[in-house]
This record gives sequence, structure tokens and C-alpha cells, in this order.
Amino acid sequence: MFGHHPLFTENDPLAVTGTHSLDAGQSLRILAAYDRTPGVLLHHAGHTHRNRRSVFPLAPRVVQQEVAAVKEYPGGFTLLRVHSGGYALNFYKTRAPLAREWSERSRQELSGMWPRLSFGDRITYRNSVVHRDLSGLGA
Repeated sequence: MFGHHPLFTENDPLAVTGTHSLDAGQSLRILAAYDRTPGVLLHHAGHTHRNRRSVFPLAPRVVQQEVAAVKEYPGGFTLLRVHSGGYALNFYKTRAPLAREWSERSRQELSGMWPRLSFGDRITYRNSVVHRDLSGLGA
């Protein structure tokens, strides 16, 4: 599943405004639906502009993946490859000099904390492989 907003945000210092995730009631209903639907394995969202993976107890088979923005630090994109044995998700930093220069301009956001928050504390927040037999799923 792809959505702009994450269902819930964990450890997000910018979430004090309450605008970084969906309404809690709506998110709970979506998680309940995900848990009843064995074909759902990923909720992919980008609104927070950070790399982060979360799993919630209400739908333990579903990974919520937040992805960083291209336009600011760390300046890159996330590629999702789905195959019959699961999926691989990898973050790639831009390589062009002008793109890197632009992403570096935003590095000091949040008093210098933005690189740690956006890039992801763990490598698994931006690069992961999930093994799941998808061969039996139908339309």
C-alpha cells in the first residue's frame, strides 16, 4: 500500500503539531483492515521526509516504511523491488554535484539534527530485504 502520510510516527520531534500522520482513529481502522488482509505487507509513505521502519502490534505482518525526500537532505530516492519471494527496499543518495550541493544546504535544519533524523538511525531504516512468499496472491 502506498500513502502520503504514515499511519503513526514514532520518535518524530516534528509530530508535536499532529500533522505528520493520519488521524489516530483512521490509522487504527486501517491497521485492523491490514491485519485481516494477508496480501498487505507494506505501508509506504513519504510525508515525514525521513527514512524509518515501524511495525505495529495490530498488524505485525505489515511494515510501515517512511522514506526521505529528494529535495532536501539526505537528497535521494528509495527504490522498491517486489518479486515472488518478497521485496527489497534501498535508499540511493543523489550523485549529481548540483543535487548534492542543494541537499547540503538543508543539512542544518532543526539546529543540525536533521541529518540524523532524516537519514535514519539504522541502516535497516533505509535498506532492507523482506522474505515473503507472494506467489499465491491473486488480484
